[in-house]
Amino acid sequence: MNSASAAQVPVSMHPHSTKPHSCRQAGAAHALGSWLLLWLCALWAPLAAAQVVRTGHVSAELVAERSAVQPGGSVQIALFLQHLPQWHTYWRNPGDSGLPTRLEWQLPPGVQVGDIEWPAPKRLPIGPLVNYGYEGELLLPMPLTVPADAPVGSELKLRATAHWLVCLDVCIPESAELELRLPVVAAGTAPGSTAWTPDFERAAALRAAPLQGWSAELQRHERDLLLTLQADAPRASATPLPPIEVFPFAEQLLHTAVHEVYATPRGYAVKLRLMPDAAAPAALSGIVVSQGDGGAVWGGTNPMAEFQAPLREVPQITLPDGAQRLGAAAPPAAVLPSGGAGIGPWPALLLAFAGGMLLNLMPCVFPVLSIKLLGLAQHPPGSAALRRHALAYGAGVLGSFIALALGLVALQGAGSAIGWGFQLQEPGMVFALALLFFAIGLNLMGAFEVANLLPQRLASWRAGSPVADAFAGGVLAVVVASPCTAPFMGAALGFALTQPAAVSLAVFTALGLGMALPYMLLCLAPGWRRWLPRPGAWMQTLKQALAFPMFATAVWLLWVLGQQAGVGAMSRVLMALVALALLLWLAHIGSLRSLPGKALGALALAAVLAWSWPHETPPPGTGVGAGSTATTAGTEAKPAEGLWLPYDEAVLARLAAEGRPVFVDFTAAWCVSCQVNKRLVLNTAATLQEFERANVVLMRADWTRRDAVITQALARLGRNGVPVYLLLRPGLPPLLLPEILSHGIVRDALATLQPQAATAPQ
Repeated sequence: MNSASAAQVPVSMHPHSTKPHSCRQAGAAHALGSWLLLWLCALWAPLAAAQVVRTGHVSAELVAERSAVQPGGSVQIALFLQHLPQWHTYWRNPGDSGLPTRLEWQLPPGVQVGDIEWPAPKRLPIGPLVNYGYEGELLLPMPLTVPADAPVGSELKLRATAHWLVCLDVCIPESAELELRLPVVAAGTAPGSTAWTPDFERAAALRAAPLQGWSAELQRHERDLLLTLQADAPRASATPLPPIEVFPFAEQLLHTAVHEVYATPRGYAVKLRLMPDAAAPAALSGIVVSQGDGGAVWGGTNPMAEFQAPLREVPQITLPDGAQRLGAAAPPAAVLPSGGAGIGPWPALLLAFAGGMLLNLMPCVFPVLSIKLLGLAQHPPGSAALRRHALAYGAGVLGSFIALALGLVALQGAGSAIGWGFQLQEPGMVFALALLFFAIGLNLMGAFEVANLLPQRLASWRAGSPVADAFAGGVLAVVVASPCTAPFMGAALGFALTQPAAVSLAVFTALGLGMALPYMLLCLAPGWRRWLPRPGAWMQTLKQALAFPMFATAVWLLWVLGQQAGVGAMSRVLMALVALALLLWLAHIGSLRSLPGKALGALALAAVLAWSWPHETPPPGTGVGAGSTATTAGTEAKPAEGLWLPYDEAVLARLAAEGRPVFVDFTAAWCVSCQVNKRLVLNTAATLQEFERANVVLMRADWTRRDAVITQALARLGRNGVPVYLLLRPGLPPLLLPEILSHGIVRDALATLQPQAATAPQ
């Protein structure tokens, strides 16, 4: 709910405390027109009449320090906000992004309300950016002045429309229509206090006063700044100085992530940096907030003071002698949250359905689907068997997606950092899939028949239960689909795995429906069958030809296994494939048709599989070269690969502070779409030249093996699988590119960079 106009709920109690909210005596007195009751209410009522408005993420109300006002007098009023846990609104300078809270007043004639007296904010790291804002309870005081001719016994009706931007992973603009009523009492009548009076008193004690007893200066060399705060007199205490934080008043002036605080013999020095497109001010104004024991640093009890530092150009930024680094703000996270987590349930369902349909065209699924279509051509159209076949296939796809969703939700609930394709991060699963695809290829070539390997009873049951084969085909299609992320899938899956289990299951079900529907329609709609070729001798040839995509997939899986477990593991799996081919050939020629022969063959195969099963992770430098970050494996990278830095959130934060654009490639060796994009687009000379011209730093996040840091980064982006392509742009919101890339898409994304970023020195 973005607006509170439809949700204004007058209540008598503060939503999160026991403070009484409204003066019902005052309301009755006003209705009766009794000046005496107004006077009593002003003396004894705990709070003036107001309203609480609850929006989707904030409770808001107007409150007053006193229960009444006097003609010609003044009183403190405030906007009180109660945020949902972890949600925040913004200070007068929101930082790198956001909007400050503001009010639009409708006031009686002569009544004036001053500016908000902002309390000290907190730094809110969001990706490589830092915002300034508030969480929890927030009181925003402001002075109210009453005209001298305000009639005694009347009631001031203060109305305001409050606007704020409230954010967590997504940002939502909200507003509320608020009202506060204050009775006007005679000048000789002391207005009573309210339950809010202590809050106002604390706010007044923490109100920023001009910095006294200290001098402030801002040094500048190009974009680097040094703010020095020096005490006019030597410090009497030997207590170490606590860290401080500096909050400038001017928006879009400083890189908020650059905030290095040093203690000096006379005070503080703070390293800052101008934004690329910001002009150096004649003086820097803002507040400085001590993080230590109250405000003893500033000569009082207030930890916050207001400063104004005149600018002085210097040939070089030099820290004062004896400067020592103090505790800095926590480094910001690596990447920004994006819209995937905030797309909403219905868009997520539609994106999942569309992504499931497109999944049939991905290189992971298309070979298996081609085999299914080959079998479909042999069925007479409109038969009951064909309908059962279609429904069984659809059930296999849907059941697999639901099982996968339940597994993901359960593992995430147990604290595991996993995402789409997580099973391929396990070398054992990659090994098993390589064997499966190799065996499917041999079967398509006619090297063996599955029925010859099964016990007679099981073989007879399978022959009489084609529905089971159709169901297994649906399961297989989902298994081989996991290395691929189709367009539209990323945002949908990212949303699903941040929602309650029921919503996650609904999104995965929509994905399964989209994947199963094209094949089911071919089965159930006879008119669509005319697009298929007529059965003939060509089918046997095509069947054998489809074996080669299966073999190619097995080879690719072996390469993936090499990235995960090293050359030794890959070599043992190759021997397992040879052993599997030998045993299948022996079964084909009849050497293993007897029961003892089958048992001996199964025992031999089990022994070979146990020997070749990848059970260790190679030490650094022993792999075949990382598919995404080749340098991390200790091998010599190819020229294109050597341009990519391994994913490092500390490096990302430093680059963001320097104003450098960064392109992050979230990838995995087992992700087919990733490898296609890498070879056809990202590592091509044309694209690399575009990156170089734009002065973009290239970084690759390799998700081939399980990595909690990368998984969390993907989650902040609203994604739960790869590929994901992120362009971090200084001074601009980050940009997510589509899952399927082209040179033009990358070029257009780079064109959005600010000119300063594209021409910054290396």
